[in-house]
Amino acid sequence: MNFKVLCSRGGTGYLIQRDTDYCYVDLISGQFRADKEPGVFLKLGYFEDVDQAAPEVLDRIAQLLRDPDAQVRL
Repeated sequence: MNFKVLCSRGGTGYLIQRDTDYCYVDLISGQFRADKEPGVFLKLGYFEDVDQAAPEVLDRIAQLLRDPDAQVRL
């Protein structure tokens, strides 16, 4: 699965970019939300740029994105 970590919120929430959309992944709740526009998630508050996420964070994000039950549907 191809994705790029753009920024983080509090070190537990990550805004990522996939091929066709953006996702906000919450590592504490183990869920993610997807949308076509990143601005939807930037409204949540302060984000810090991420140059390179730790390998364990990347593995956890990839694991959540592969699990359809982890996606929060509004």
